[in-house]
Amino acid sequence: MDRTNAEDALKNLFIQITSAHLKPDFSQLGIKAALHEIMDLAASIVENVHETQEEDRVECKSGCSYCCYNQIKLTPAEALLIFSWIDTAFTDQDRTLLGERIQNNRLLTEGKSLETRVRVKKSSPCIFLQQEKCSIYPVRPLICRSWTSYSHEACVDAFQSGNHNSEIETSSSSNFVYYLARETVRTVCRYHGVDSTPLELPRAMDCCLTNKEPFTRWLGGEHLFDRLPACRNMEDSTFSFMDIQVPAFLDRFSLSYQQDGSCIEYFLYSREKEREISTELILSYSSHSKSLNVSKFYPELYRETIHKYMSAACLFLIIHHAASVFGIHRDSFIFLETRNQVFEAFYSRLKNFDFLIHHDRTADNCNVRGIYHVLPVETSMITAAEPRAEMTAF
Repeated sequence: MDRTNAEDALKNLFIQITSAHLKPDFSQLGIKAALHEIMDLAASIVENVHETQEEDRVECKSGCSYCCYNQIKLTPAEALLIFSWIDTAFTDQDRTLLGERIQNNRLLTEGKSLETRVRVKKSSPCIFLQQEKCSIYPVRPLICRSWTSYSHEACVDAFQSGNHNSEIETSSSSNFVYYLARETVRTVCRYHGVDSTPLELPRAMDCCLTNKEPFTRWLGGEHLFDRLPACRNMEDSTFSFMDIQVPAFLDRFSLSYQQDGSCIEYFLYSREKEREISTELILSYSSHSKSLNVSKFYPELYRETIHKYMSAACLFLIIHHAASVFGIHRDSFIFLETRNQVFEAFYSRLKNFDFLIHHDRTADNCNVRGIYHVLPVETSMITAAEPRAEMTAF
């Protein structure tokens, strides 16, 4: 069977499956059942093809998430399937954090060039990526299912190089089958008079989460996905200071953490030196005052080459990470103690937290108070560290 005949046969099979689920009514249950069956059938076909390959082997596996830092598009039907799934699978806190990730992602990527998106990729991973794994894996979009790689090393090189023209050898059969599956979904939706235009995942989920009964309204023919306002400052904004410095920090360093009750200790790792360079980073939470305390912040980044702004980016990330862990609300206080000289040279210049001297303790030391402002900051790249003997005393 040649490619054209195979394409027609598979497309007809997908259409038959979809039509069977949508008779006699075009309904939520029918759409969801059709999508699940199409996804399962496509996966089975691709798996059978891959099993017959003797040389090339797909090297994708759980925890390998390099492709999850790209921006993808999906159909409204797929977006609504995901929305229905998270409506029951996600907690209220999960949904709140998802909303923050959506706004962060839209702010950094929507309307931006490919070169710019690549530059900020480490600050704008997929909104559903958690601990380097997909949190909606059973209902992930068709395009995510199609992406494969025959070389893990090629994925690493492409990700680290920042070259947006990097090419990775993928499975043509996977691309072919899932492309037909998605086109079938679009064809059936157009036939029933509902919106089928693909759109970017963060925008699609923002629309689902900010509209009442989006599935019902979409089935009724409303074009909900055309009405979502553009994210603020999308057209002509320049990046804020941290939008630039955080990706630069993450290119060179990584953070992990260990939590012990109301205390979190962070570990700073240098990618260049391939070792930890500081463990003197501790934040604690007071449930009584609902405030965050920077108990220790000695990242030792001044010892690194080209270290300007790196300490600021480090503090920015760990404060927002701790705030998400402890569920700190907008306008909560942040407290720390430091030397007057350090306050003037460092903390007073961090405009994101409005740090001010609360009162002087000695001639050289002062207590500093800042304010936590809720910002769309992605911190999922800060991963849990392997358990250690004990946390650093403070």
